[in-house]
Amino acid sequence: MIFEPKDVFHKLEFDKILDLLEREALTPMAAEQLRALRPSTEFAWIDQSLRETREYKLILEKNDRFPLERFTDILPDLKMLEVDGFTLQAEAFQGILRVLILMRDVFRFFAGGAKKEIYPKLFDITRELSNVDQLMKSITAVFDEKGEIRPDASPDLLRIRRETQQKIRELDGRFRQIIQECRSKGWLSDSPESFRNGRRVLSVPSEHKRKIRGIIHDESDTGRTAFIEPEAVIEINNDIFDLEHEERREIFRILRNLSDTLRPYSSLMRSYAQVLVRFDEIRSKASLALSLRAGMPILKEKPTFSIRKGYHPLLYLKNKQTGKKTIPFELRLNSENHILILSGPNAGGKSVAMKSVGLLQLMVQSGLLIPVHELSEFGIFKQVFADIGDQQSLDDDLSTYSSRLQNARVFLQKANPETLVLIDEMGSGTDPKPGGAIAEAILRQLHRKGVYAVITTHYSNLKVYAFRNHGILNGNMHFDKATLSPTYELKVGRPGSSY
Repeated sequence: MIFEPKDVFHKLEFDKILDLLEREALTPMAAEQLRALRPSTEFAWIDQSLRETREYKLILEKNDRFPLERFTDILPDLKMLEVDGFTLQAEAFQGILRVLILMRDVFRFFAGGAKKEIYPKLFDITRELSNVDQLMKSITAVFDEKGEIRPDASPDLLRIRRETQQKIRELDGRFRQIIQECRSKGWLSDSPESFRNGRRVLSVPSEHKRKIRGIIHDESDTGRTAFIEPEAVIEINNDIFDLEHEERREIFRILRNLSDTLRPYSSLMRSYAQVLVRFDEIRSKASLALSLRAGMPILKEKPTFSIRKGYHPLLYLKNKQTGKKTIPFELRLNSENHILILSGPNAGGKSVAMKSVGLLQLMVQSGLLIPVHELSEFGIFKQVFADIGDQQSLDDDLSTYSSRLQNARVFLQKANPETLVLIDEMGSGTDPKPGGAIAEAILRQLHRKGVYAVITTHYSNLKVYAFRNHGILNGNMHFDKATLSPTYELKVGRPGSSY
């Protein structure tokens, strides 16, 4: 989709919709994808995205417990795994196992025929993927439920750990005897034992350090305490030290073998991770849709829209928080009537109605459900042009009016029947007489080009032009004369008064 000017997203507040989506994401990976979401012009992609989101919204409404939870990004680890001979660290396998468990649960979710029929588009995402059971078995044969290496991960590891425990028990018994002997002679500190350099040692006051046979590994900062490994346990400590080294070597061998086992499935596991991120994106869209009470409109391939009971999404959420009612609007533009001239008093809601049209269009073409009646119709536009608010360019030192004329020139050069044009307060920023004449000339050209447009204005000549020319509708934001206050209702067919 083409935008003019480039800040259309900001002017229509689409960036705020992306902020809301990003907050809904369970994972940073999905949040990043949602932040990069942009409107598409491909009918098939839009239709599929809308249907996927509608199905996930149904899951949330039914509390159907789709098995999606937080997980870490395993793609960097999988990239390294593809390097022949590379060995993953234990932590990496935990992330991979988490993804495999979630995918196993997703497969189980769709295992019954009913779920496949109720959520066919979501099931299609997993249809081509094979089961995870064998990969899970390979990892769970090495790691326990806490993520620790299992004692029986290999026969050698089991032997090493048993021998280590035996040596530790032997060391404990011998150390207790030594402590009793030395304590009875008054040779120990209040805290009799410690560890230095991975060795179990006695804490001995310096004046007694020559009385105990062994190796002095360290001294306290004050020099008052020496840390001595008794001669009687040196050999046992050495045995434990050797066994610990042997255990580390065996664990590395186990992890290397496990890496080799999983390596051929790197591509499949990448697909698993990408599918889960995609489900997270869809879940985020569905969660926002639930907050907006949004639905899927009827999608058309050609530009058109028929909005029934439409709301500005951000205004709806804001009013929802304060308990305030949001007034819906109705608007239909098609190839016969493709321009709306919207007039009425200031603060009557003209700009909000115009922005609503633009924002809803961007959301639909981004595959997002929108707060409209589901019998609403939305076509696909190739371009969205918007002149909203103060477009003054600081770089070019242009006045507001000059900047708006420049926008109009670009619009007239590039607009076509597949373009949606939104102009707020057309012709404002200069004296009414020349401003109105120029605005009418621009409107005439937009009309001839067959563009779709919503234009707000105070100029009477634009309302008259709309009345006299086929294809242009007048509209107004209703003003209650009895209460002298706006009702924020969009009325199509008659122009409004600016006073």
